[in-house]
Amino acid sequence: MKSSPKLQQKNKKMWWRWLVGSVLLIFFCFNGVGLYAGNVIYKETSVLNSRLNMNSSEKLQRLLAYGKQEKQWQDIVIQSRFGYPLLGTYVPNPQATDKTLIFLHGFTENRLAGLTYLNIYLDAGFNVLLIDSRAHGDSGGSSVTWGNYEKYDLDQWVDWVRQRFPQGTIGVHGLSMGAATALLHAELNEQNKRVAFYVADSAYSDFEALLTWQMEQRLQLSGELLPRVLLQYANIMAYLDSRFTFNQASPVRAVRNVTTPVLYIHGEEDQLVPAFMSQELYRATKGPRQLYTFPKADHVSSVFVDWNRYGKLVKNFTRSVNAPEQPRDRFHTARAPVD
Repeated sequence: MKSSPKLQQKNKKMWWRWLVGSVLLIFFCFNGVGLYAGNVIYKETSVLNSRLNMNSSEKLQRLLAYGKQEKQWQDIVIQSRFGYPLLGTYVPNPQATDKTLIFLHGFTENRLAGLTYLNIYLDAGFNVLLIDSRAHGDSGGSSVTWGNYEKYDLDQWVDWVRQRFPQGTIGVHGLSMGAATALLHAELNEQNKRVAFYVADSAYSDFEALLTWQMEQRLQLSGELLPRVLLQYANIMAYLDSRFTFNQASPVRAVRNVTTPVLYIHGEEDQLVPAFMSQELYRATKGPRQLYTFPKADHVSSVFVDWNRYGKLVKNFTRSVNAPEQPRDRFHTARAPVD
């Protein structure tokens, strides 16, 4: 017995409603889970852990306090163009000089990290400005943007140094996230060449690529599809909360336009930011660049594995930048041996 045309039409409408409803339910459930996971990724990487190691080293804290009390080290506060205070400590060289090195720490750290490298630059004839990046240490800011906003904050510190020493030499040394920030700033620096050189220790070439690699390693995922999908949701949450996306933090794109000399340093046993990322950066850099890798060194540990070699590399690099004539071979890569 055949159903009436009206009943068939009614069943057809019900079927379409069920189909549309099911598709919408799946769509909202899928995106709801994606946005939840993306928000977790964003919060963990950019909001919750940035001040994790703020008070981690009592020895370095005592050294900083001693320097301010006994050696005329000065705490400096400037206002970011994004509305929060930025704090740094200025360490003048015992011998008067107009050369200044700006030091950038890595994620979860603060300006205390730069004290480990202080004597390298003091011995090389530089003043040193140790700064707390946004959302780190004593600086303001509610989120880490992995170099996107930090590069503009760095540019304001360059303003501060330039006002103090109008004709002086400025260099930047960064660790990990600080290294990536330095490289992103290097692209800005092409407009006026106020910074003479950059040292990038353990830099990531692309932050989104780094997160993809880390998720594959830690979650033992067989492909890039799931990490890439999750990171798109994380980008949405990052943009909604802080008006940036992870894929904007791509030093490897920035250095294609950089002609300021860059020294790349990386530990070969780095399990957080793989050493091949510095190799990618080295190959992509337009101007003079050097790359040194340290065997047996983990993340930002090259200076501890071989202090003498590290200091010699940095000092030689700064001297070559200030030399009247640049070496003929602008592109140099070498493996720094451990004695």
